[in-house]
Amino acid sequence: MESAVACIVAQPGPMRSSLQMLMTTMPQVAVVNAVGDAGALLGLGNEQQPDLILLDPHRSDTPVSNAVQQIQSRCPQTRCLVLADSVQQQQEAEAAGAHRVLLKGLSGARLSAAIEGLLTG
Repeated sequence: MESAVACIVAQPGPMRSSLQMLMTTMPQVAVVNAVGDAGALLGLGNEQQPDLILLDPHRSDTPVSNAVQQIQSRCPQTRCLVLADSVQQQQEAEAAGAHRVLLKGLSGARLSAAIEGLLTG
């Protein structure tokens, strides 16, 4: 498999640091960028066309459904994985077209498996 470019959208802090650390241990992920909001993501997305965007909508400047729709319209080949805070947010992300939505609190192994599944097709 080719090396993938991934982008994490999360506010600076422990969650973002943990996600970055997890993704840098994955051999199929070559580049991991992190941004704090959907606006910065869209600029980066247009520039790098990441293979995967992992979106943590907690304290985001944009509702999860809008962020997913913007990602999909500007970067149609990019897979979008959302870490939802609630079932309602999960449903909104799924309805907006996220490729995978997981509720927070899952194990690192399950998150790794979801990322690998999205990157391998």
